Amino acid sequence: MNPINCTSEQLDTLRHMLGINDPRQRVPDPYRNYAAVIHGDPHFILLAQAGLVERYRIAQTDGEHDYYRCTDAGKAAAMKSYKTIRLSKSKRVYLKFLDLKDVFPDLEFRNYLVDPRFAETRRNA
Repeated sequence: MNPINCTSEQLDTLRHMLGINDPRQRVPDPYRNYAAVIHGDPHFILLAQAGLVERYRIAQTDGEHDYYRCTDAGKAAAMKSYKTIRLSKSKRVYLKFLDLKDVFPDLEFRNYLVDPRFAETRRNA
């Protein structure tokens, strides 16, 4: 299966495995690469057959899990698909404002947008 033809569920799984499923991130930053799943999980068997994941540990007894990691193709598909879930810049800026509002309860959004103290926060949103 070509990663372009992945289902949204498969892409969501790949992003989750890499830890890039938060739409508030400006740039996806993978910080993990694994999934522990019930032995014989059909979703992961299909991902493995498509070459998007590989199983690197097989459950030895009942109650244990199979462990999978993304292949290079799976990583590429997940990274490319991140743009489809990422929030717009304006929404990310507003969410940063809401985070700061907890610390600065009197801060108004219009002031947040022009105050040089928050320029870096706005830029990195």
